[in-house]
This record gives sequence, C-alpha cells and structure tokens, in this order.
Amino acid sequence: MAAATIDVRGQAETTAWWFLDALVVEHRVAPQMSGVVLEMTLPVGHSPALHVHETLDDTWFAIEGRMAARCGDEEFVIEAGDWVSMPRGVPHTFRVVGDHPARILTVHDNGSFRDFVRQLGAPAEARTVPDVPRFPAIDELTEAAASHDIAAIGPPMSVGEADEIIERVAHGARRDRPAPAT
Repeated sequence: MAAATIDVRGQAETTAWWFLDALVVEHRVAPQMSGVVLEMTLPVGHSPALHVHETLDDTWFAIEGRMAARCGDEEFVIEAGDWVSMPRGVPHTFRVVGDHPARILTVHDNGSFRDFVRQLGAPAEARTVPDVPRFPAIDELTEAAASHDIAAIGPPMSVGEADEIIERVAHGARRDRPAPAT
C-alpha cells in the first residue's frame, strides 16, 4: 500500500521557482499519482498572453486576490474562493487587478505547465515574488511554451481590457461567472 505525501510549509522537499514575474511552489503528490499541484503568487498586473493548451485543462482555485478573465467568449471576474476551470482547446487569459497580488492553487492532470515553469524558472531564493522579474527573449519564451503545449495566440490582457471587463460585469452586461453546463 502506498503512503500519503504531506507538504509542510517551509519543508525543504517543496521546490519553489521564480518564474517570469511570479513565485511558483511545486507541491509534491503521492508517488503513484500523475497530477500536478502548483501554488502561484502572481503580482498585480500579471497577465499571460492569450493562449491555448491542447492537452491541459487549466484548473485552479483562487486563494487570494482578484482577476479579470476571458475564456473563449466568456468574460468574468475571479475573486478569492472561486474555482476556475478553463477547458483545453479554448483560448484564455486573465489579469491580476487591485492592490494585492493573487494567489492560486493549480491542479493539473499532466506536467506540461510544471515542466514549462521548470525550464524557464530559477530556484526561488525566498518565498516571495521576484524583486526583478526575468522575462526571456520573446522567441525563447514562445519556443519553450510551444514545447510544453502552450500556444500563444494573442497579447496579454491590457489594463484597459481588464477595467472594461470589470465594468461590464459590475453592470450585468456579461455574466460574472460562466454559465453552468447543462
């Protein structure tokens, strides 16, 4: 019978990465499991390029912070306590808004995104977002992303786009949560 794996905060076996402008903590899972759990601290203004994963459902729990998001034709605002599931094959992006970083816990069924973080990240010297973000040249970033099932298809969400989404959601022009599947 396999044993459970427990990550204790600050434990040496838990790996942390400085990845672009974010802190990514790679939580261990039991050896017989194929899932991947990453805890990410994303600074205000963080926004990935509009992108698609063909083999990964981008799924995470918002622990802290606020984000404007777009997934396909849906626009919504993500708040602490929300569970987010963006299906594979659907273009999506988001932007951290407000006065505080966001913290999310991703739960993925494969290691493609984790391996992207490992390739471009550097071991974190502290459990904080990096003081100086490290963004590789765009061709290096694009090539690395493509090799890990991430196809960038558009720019990151701008401040203006995020503000417009928040305004539309506040006035009910769009749903603030995707409609439940029927």
